[in-house]
Amino acid sequence: MKKIIPIAALVMSAQVFASDFDLKATMKQMKMEFKQAAQAEEITDMQSAVSNLSELIEQSKRGDYPPEKYDLYQEGFNKLSVAIDSVEAKLDAGDLNAAKAELKMVDDLRVEYHDKRNPSIWSKIFG
Repeated sequence: MKKIIPIAALVMSAQVFASDFDLKATMKQMKMEFKQAAQAEEITDMQSAVSNLSELIEQSKRGDYPPEKYDLYQEGFNKLSVAIDSVEAKLDAGDLNAAKAELKMVDDLRVEYHDKRNPSIWSKIFG
């Protein structure tokens, strides 16, 4: 019985940590992976960074978000997934330049959804 209690405590703490998602840290990691993908000179280097970026997006989809922003976050992550799939398709076809052009869509989505998440005071006033 004494051995069960520490094991149960360990399992419970693992579940708490597993559900604790740090979006800010994930976004910083996404920024780094995006930068590596954009600067890649070889298809394999870009594939690695894009694969990591894709995994970070999937992790982000599973995060806990405020109910009023949940749909917005999921919409943005889903659009990012589609854009990343397009980049991966270009890389699979061996076209590094086309993949980099598709990567621009990822950056455009970043700007769009960061603005939607934190609209400026002027957009709140003037729409």
